[in-house]
Amino acid sequence: MVVTIVRASHPVPTFAVTTLSLLLAVAFGVPIDHTAAIIVAVFFNQIAIGLSNDVIDVARDRRAGRTDKPLVTGAIPLSTAWVVVVGSSIASLALSVLVNPWVGVWQAVFLLSGFAYNAGLKATVLSALPYATGFAALPILVSLGTQPPSWPAWWVIFVGASLGVSAHFANVLPDGDSDRAEGIRGLPQQLPRIVTAAALVAITVLSSVILIWQGGTSAMWVTVPAAIAAIAVSIAAAVQSRKTPVTVLPFRLSMLAAGFLVLGLVGALQSG
Repeated sequence: MVVTIVRASHPVPTFAVTTLSLLLAVAFGVPIDHTAAIIVAVFFNQIAIGLSNDVIDVARDRRAGRTDKPLVTGAIPLSTAWVVVVGSSIASLALSVLVNPWVGVWQAVFLLSGFAYNAGLKATVLSALPYATGFAALPILVSLGTQPPSWPAWWVIFVGASLGVSAHFANVLPDGDSDRAEGIRGLPQQLPRIVTAAALVAITVLSSVILIWQGGTSAMWVTVPAAIAAIAVSIAAAVQSRKTPVTVLPFRLSMLAAGFLVLGLVGALQSG
């Protein structure tokens, strides 16, 4: 059952975001005990957000024939899923508060951003907003786990937010047509596919420029290669997204581009 629950909670982004929290904690110099608590808290955060998304979408997924989803096949009862969502949310917040009350506050911002998206914002022009606020909150809550608690630089928050928006745009590329058919018309779905692809590249370029600029000369050994790799991969994702039928490849390439930016961000923080 545990494996099935993890599979239903969107495991790829769950483990990617959890790994990002670990990398940020190392870069910020968060004490080991706080790091462990934050990593587990973020993991529970992502379990709650990912599983709640499938709970809310179960009827739509059934109509779409998504037999790859445990809630659709009945492998996880809806009542059990709701218990896991609530329990994971409580565990995430409790662990965060134990580190620092302000870590708990920003963990709550991250959680509420995900729930707001799942509950309805994903079908509106404001669909990118919860991704921006959620991923901006992540470096804040990790940084506040230091001793003494410290606030991250503005550009770190900005890069976090841009990574979230980029993930949102990339995530809808494979399902854009089916989303529109189901009335899910978030910002990326309301744009022509070529504009969505161009936006992905533009966000990556902007994030790369800020990363290199704010990382400074001492970090260029890592920020410049990371930025070049991220831009190249995002362009490849944009090209792939223009092909028909659309596959998951553009999404995976976009996640790889985000990964390069994360490596550059971590290297810049450590060099600083």
